[in-house]
Amino acid sequence: MSANCDKNELHINIITTANTLFYKHGIKEVKMDDIAAALGISKRTLYKHFDNKEELLYEGIKYAQARTVERAKEIIRNANGTMEVILSLYTLYIKQMKTANKKYFRELEKYPKVIEENRRHSRKNEHKIRAWLESGIKEGIFREDTNFEILLYIVKDSVKFITTTTLFDHYSIEQMSDTFILAYLRGVSTAKGQQIIEDYIKKNQITE
Repeated sequence: MSANCDKNELHINIITTANTLFYKHGIKEVKMDDIAAALGISKRTLYKHFDNKEELLYEGIKYAQARTVERAKEIIRNANGTMEVILSLYTLYIKQMKTANKKYFRELEKYPKVIEENRRHSRKNEHKIRAWLESGIKEGIFREDTNFEILLYIVKDSVKFITTTTLFDHYSIEQMSDTFILAYLRGVSTAKGQQIIEDYIKKNQITE
């Protein structure tokens, strides 16, 4: 393996290790020393790749987003209909979120560059979600009288509430997400759409 390959491999290892530590303990709790120690490298080597923790956090989020996009593309290719796409992507999203310490999401708000990247990614996804919702109307699984502009705003606001509020820390992110998001999804679905949701929940053992 070339030195360049070794360098790239270490770069990715740093990102994935840091992501794991940030998710588990929160961003503030994790120091650059902790990341270097977890990797078994010197802090000097770590700083050759990343100047500071915010840069590492930012690059880590972009890397995780890219990996999620690849998984999402595979889900979309294999899904049977619009509702299965939405539910499968929701399941993927929750699997990623449920491993995180809630402190992680609260502390993200302190990093402007990260906030802007998340907003950019969210705006990009909203266009795709609107297209799926419109396809869902054509398939007869979503109600035609639904204002999806309002719905998307409510869902986005709910996700922020779920991941940052301290009011329901005795409930997991997974429990709260299923209660909030699935309720909205059922509400805008036709009888046909609701049946698909119930079948998916039963098949995939989603608990509410």
